[in-house]
Amino acid sequence: MDLLERAGELKGMLVDFALSPRFDTELTTVILQSFPGGVVGDEAEFTMLLDHFALQHRLRSGGTVIEAFVAAQPQLSDAERDMLLGWRDVVEGVFEVLDKDQDAVLLSNFVDELTYRARSNVGRTAFTALKKHMIVVGRLVRVGDDWMVSGNPAAFPASVRDQMLVAAAELSMRNPAAAFRNPEKLAEARRLMTEQHDLFVELFGADLIVVPGSEVSGKVREFYHHIAQQVRPDAESPDPASLNLDGAGLLDADRVAIHFVPGEGLSFYPDFDLIEDVFANPALLSRRRYREVLTSLLRDPDASPEPLRQLAARDLSKANAVFEKLLKRKRGFRWDTEGEALLRQHKPGYFDGSQLPRTVPLSKTLSDAFQHSRP
Repeated sequence: MDLLERAGELKGMLVDFALSPRFDTELTTVILQSFPGGVVGDEAEFTMLLDHFALQHRLRSGGTVIEAFVAAQPQLSDAERDMLLGWRDVVEGVFEVLDKDQDAVLLSNFVDELTYRARSNVGRTAFTALKKHMIVVGRLVRVGDDWMVSGNPAAFPASVRDQMLVAAAELSMRNPAAAFRNPEKLAEARRLMTEQHDLFVELFGADLIVVPGSEVSGKVREFYHHIAQQVRPDAESPDPASLNLDGAGLLDADRVAIHFVPGEGLSFYPDFDLIEDVFANPALLSRRRYREVLTSLLRDPDASPEPLRQLAARDLSKANAVFEKLLKRKRGFRWDTEGEALLRQHKPGYFDGSQLPRTVPLSKTLSDAFQHSRP
């Protein structure tokens, strides 16, 4: 059996598995989150939702549907098992049709600026309506040396290219991992993050500063203005409304840490004064609020370990006391020998290289389209 044909067969089995009673509760929750009242009004949107649920959604168990499917199919060959598990790495994009090649279509992804040769498990008839320069919004998974369309892609005429470019720019900014499939874009982003980190330190004297919540917007605006001036000395400060800082409770906090995480970008830690107080007086951990704030910073896998490193470096003996109390260690805790292991336990992404920059360098095509769409 042709690999693509087998992939189509397995995909149908996977969809049936995802719709089985085993996952009914979790799938229902996902549907309610995406469709108001649980009423599915768009079949194509539901197909894409189901595709994401089957391939990528993280279940309460910590695994994914496709991982459970593979585990439940002992008859799979090693190649089939590897192919299915590879489908967790989905290519999401806004594609331009470049050409057709036998039973495949050549798609250029505006998001990662890579070209894909895509096939369909239903054959070349799936691409009959596609013409050069049309726009396709969809998902692809790897099948052998080619890619297979996954879910139900949407096709648009070339006349709506500008709107689709804006959609591609928004997808890139919302999901940097989709853009960073291209190693050149990832390298460029890391270079920019290094430059911006140096500019932050140049402006504020350190890569982590603590300010009143009421000053956060001003400091961030000052920083982005400083960046813009490197390109154009007469650049204006960014519009405060475009910074979107209100929703995280930052502006109402007494003290907020603004941290330029090397290789990532800006992070914000509200109520950082409470954590600083704990490292000055470990006895404060007897109070629930202090313990909650510190525990949250320690256990958040997306929060950089650097703030805790910097706090511990201020006074090693007090850092030992802080974690002895927080972790309820009867035999004590030594930050110098156990601190890094503790950080690795809760923040593995900062040690395995999986953390990505939060800022995506858009191509000129996407940048121009996005800027022109702004009011």
